[in-house]
Amino acid sequence: MSEVSAVRGRLIELANHDAAANMAIDEALLNSVAAGAPPTLRFYGWKRPTLSLGYFQPLDEAIAWADRTGVALGNTGDVDLVRRSTGGGAILHHAELTLSLTLPMNVSDTGAREATYRNVHQAIASELKMMGVDAKPFRTLGTAAVTRVPSDAVPCDASERSNVGKPDEPFLCFQRRTDEDLIVSGYKVLGSAQRRTKGALLQHGSLLWSVSPHADVLPGMQQLAGRRLGMDQLVLGLQRRLKTLFEIDWQIGALEPNEMEAAKQIATQRYGNSDWTSKR
Repeated sequence: MSEVSAVRGRLIELANHDAAANMAIDEALLNSVAAGAPPTLRFYGWKRPTLSLGYFQPLDEAIAWADRTGVALGNTGDVDLVRRSTGGGAILHHAELTLSLTLPMNVSDTGAREATYRNVHQAIASELKMMGVDAKPFRTLGTAAVTRVPSDAVPCDASERSNVGKPDEPFLCFQRRTDEDLIVSGYKVLGSAQRRTKGALLQHGSLLWSVSPHADVLPGMQQLAGRRLGMDQLVLGLQRRLKTLFEIDWQIGALEPNEMEAAKQIATQRYGNSDWTSKR
């Protein structure tokens, strides 16, 4: 590809936040980019282990999972609880790399949304390959090559679907499969979801970096690779690849004051509000 054009984007470097803040920041960025802010690439982690419910998932499913596994949910327990604005199954965020990409986009452009989804996952797979880890999209694998997944599992990127799936499907998103999920040694390591608003698209995704004691059925990259991996190396490589793919020159930045204020309000009204969490 020729020299990357001078479209400037904003890079928000890796930082840990609590559950409500992480979800609220992503929503504030979606609204801000739709209103004219630059494309934004954000890397983040979680201050405490957090179970995020899909938008349509009943709270009862989280309570039942906690009872089965012996996990104490809530800010006084082992694992925080938050409800996402995107659909699909629950995600146990702990030792992971989470990233969000927010782009200005015509909401009717389905092809561009699908290309964004696939391109981000391909960039991550390519960078993992450079680190000696072979990650492949689920669509390229035969079912015999994939472990612990029902054939009719609902994808984690079912962001705008009103159904919550069948009663017998896995509760955790990383025990489900969709075409672009990345698989290593039969286990899912990356899943993403999209949310659109008028004029912008948000895609956020989770890359399991290491196993969590709260969901020990899900090995992370470190366990599957059988060695220690450098997250900083991966993040730097992804910045370069996403610069080339989207022709955006990522410049280190931060939330603007108005975005910070919007995120605080969103966290109070939604993601940090028990009424929001228990709405289903």
